[in-house]
Parts: sequence; structure tokens; C-alpha cells
Amino acid sequence: MARKKNKLSVEINLLPPEYRKAKRDLSWVFDRRIVWPMVALLVLLVGLFMALLQMNDTISTLEIKIKSTQAEVEKEKPLLQKIGELDKKLLAIAQKNTALKSIQVSKKRWVILFENISSVLPPNMWLVNLNQLSANEMELKGFTYDFSEVAEYMVKLEKQVSISAVSLITIATTKTGGEDSYSFTIKASIKKDLGLEGAD
Repeated sequence: MARKKNKLSVEINLLPPEYRKAKRDLSWVFDRRIVWPMVALLVLLVGLFMALLQMNDTISTLEIKIKSTQAEVEKEKPLLQKIGELDKKLLAIAQKNTALKSIQVSKKRWVILFENISSVLPPNMWLVNLNQLSANEMELKGFTYDFSEVAEYMVKLEKQVSISAVSLITIATTKTGGEDSYSFTIKASIKKDLGLEGAD
């Protein structure tokens, strides 16, 4: 039985070296392990480029708005200064108005208080000193020829619209014009809302 001989095919390039053309293997270019990462990188670069362009546009728009706002502020500066001056004048007027109201209330307060103190004074009694101890406390010093008038005066004084409480601090016998008399000191509490009625 005759054996089949294997046929070998061998190509021999007999062209001189200067005429030979080497075949380049470009199959790696189309390998998906290369193609897909390159595509992803390209998409990423394009996205970054577009984002950069958009950011630059946004920055430019904001800069234009800032310049426009600054120009408007500079334009309105004189008006803002006038408004500030008017605010200061209004504040000064308000302070003066408050001070005037306070004077008016204070005046009314003391008028009522002195009227109440003097209107119930007994005939044999006279006051020699009125001293304000605090905002709502007053000390009254005086003399009388009749001891009972001190108690009478305290009771009537406590019933006045300006007084909330009365207390006797001291009482002592003395001589006035050669006659026996009594010196006394009374403390009176003034009502806090005295003179504020109808102040508004």
C-alpha cells in the first residue's frame, strides 16, 4: 500500500530586499479589548470638553450679571445715601418725640401728685420738705399743732389716685413759734401708672 506524501507549501520571496514590502498586522486595532476602552475614553473626553464649555459660558454669564448689578448699585448710590440720611433724621425726630412725650407724662404725673398732697392737708399742718426717694417713692416732712391730724392726713392721702400706700417714719414733739408742735416724716408710694392715662 502506497503511503500518501504530505504536501508542504513554502513561499519564498525572491525579490531583492529593496523591493520587498512587509505586511503589517493591524488586527489589534479591531480587537474589542482595545476598541471599547478607547470609545469610553473618547466619550469621557468629549463630555469633559462639553462640561468645560458650559462652565465657561456660565461663568461668563455670571460675570456679566455681576458687572450689571455693580453698575446699578453705583447708579443708585446717591439715592441710598439720601435714604440713609432720611433714616437718621427720622430716628432723631422719633427720639425727640419720645422725649417730649416723657416730659408731658412726667409733668402730668407731678401735677396730679402735688394736687393730691395739698388738697387733703389739714388746717393746722404744713409741709416743709418733699423728697423723691426713688421713681415711685416720696418722703414728706412737715409740722402740725394737732397730733391727730397726722393720722387723719395719712388716711386721706392713701385714698388719693396718685398714692398706693402711706407709712409713718418718724414723729416727735417740738416747739414752733413758742408753741408745742409735732414734726413728722411720712413715706408715700406713688402709683406706677400715674400720668400715663391717655398718654398714647
